[in-house]
Amino acid sequence: RTVAEFINWCRQWVENSWLHLDDNSALYIWLGADQKNDFQPLPEFMIMMRDFAFESKSFITMRNQRGYGTQKNWMAVRQELLYYVKGSPHFTVQYTDIPKALRGYYKTVNGQKTENMERSKSENIRASNVWVDIQQVFYRMEENVSGCYAQKPLKAIERIINASSQPGDLVIDFFSHSGTTLLAAEIKKRRCYTVDIDPVYCEISIRRLERFRQTGKTGWQNGHPFEQDWG
Repeated sequence: RTVAEFINWCRQWVENSWLHLDDNSALYIWLGADQKNDFQPLPEFMIMMRDFAFESKSFITMRNQRGYGTQKNWMAVRQELLYYVKGSPHFTVQYTDIPKALRGYYKTVNGQKTENMERSKSENIRASNVWVDIQQVFYRMEENVSGCYAQKPLKAIERIINASSQPGDLVIDFFSHSGTTLLAAEIKKRRCYTVDIDPVYCEISIRRLERFRQTGKTGWQNGHPFEQDWG
């Protein structure tokens, strides 16, 4: 599939998203790339989004802790996440697990000189549009789902859900893949509808949620969702 074909396909589901989302909704879109085969649709996708009434709010980069690359190019360690809104949806500031280290920034508030940490609402750094505190999924992690090579970290999806929804809200994922959004919504007490064009990923998503409800485990680590079928 060429970039042009991909963008034409995206235009269809983005248009459907606009028509069916609530008047005050958030839309998050992960975009990947295949540098080896020169498939990098991010610029064209962002230009296409200008044709819709969604408001662009942020361009988030998640830095992978592990990368892949070649001796003839820069190592690939980033994942791109676009954040758009329809209307004026809810947003809650999120904080990382990284403690604040910078001190000495003084500001006068109500006639009193205060230091940065005195004014802070948290001892940890606020999440920005560059995420360096989230580990991408690999086989040693419990949440790993073998065969789901585009799997997103549970922590990343939980951050999105916490920021842009409240308990009881509806979360929709049109590309379920490993079922991470479904699982995160379960943990964060949101309702969730999710679909996937591939019935195998639909089955994986269902089994992952069932496994979590039965055992509390978020994935299969070195195993896989169909172990019981293969014996």
